[in-house]
Amino acid sequence: MFVCPHGAGKSRMAAAWFNRVAPSGWSATSAGLEPQETVSAHAVRLLAGTPVADLLDETSPRPVSAVSDPAVVVTIDCSLDSAPGAVSWRLDNAEFEEPMCSEIRQRAEELATTLATGGSTPDR
Repeated sequence: MFVCPHGAGKSRMAAAWFNRVAPSGWSATSAGLEPQETVSAHAVRLLAGTPVADLLDETSPRPVSAVSDPAVVVTIDCSLDSAPGAVSWRLDNAEFEEPMCSEIRQRAEELATTLATGGSTPDR
């Protein structure tokens, strides 16, 4: 489960990129600490024309409590006290532009590779 403050942008992009290359038996979802009403227009814009545009979950953002027992929790630019051991990503690129999308893609793909090889999930 990818978690960001609103469950509408960063976590949605991470889940889409992860699901594109997810190892067998794995799939990602997203949630927010304080969910927005709709998916971020920035996420839709940044993923338009990419290989994962059709993987963007455009259902209403949901709270963390709506996802039961995730195997791995990745927080993106936020923290979640109720998820000890969560992987924490602090993005280097704060603006909803191509560098952020590329950074999220790279990290999601690295996570998928790590899970596929049985390695430990890296914090960054």
